[in-house]
Amino acid sequence: MADPKGFLTTPRRLPPRRPVAERVRDWHEVPAPGGLLPIINAQADRCMDCGIPFCHDGCPLGN
Repeated sequence: MADPKGFLTTPRRLPPRRPVAERVRDWHEVPAPGGLLPIINAQADRCMDCGIPFCHDGCPLGN
């Protein structure tokens, strides 16, 4: 089971973004390809397991 206080010990990290000059030329995703994979496990530890459905929209942590 994950640490219920993991959101207190694990800082929030966002994936690296592609440069703006590159993004204005296409409709691809803003995060850099493969940028989320190194941080996804640590960020999953931030989940409070609160049991609220649709937590992606209502999570107080912004996960």
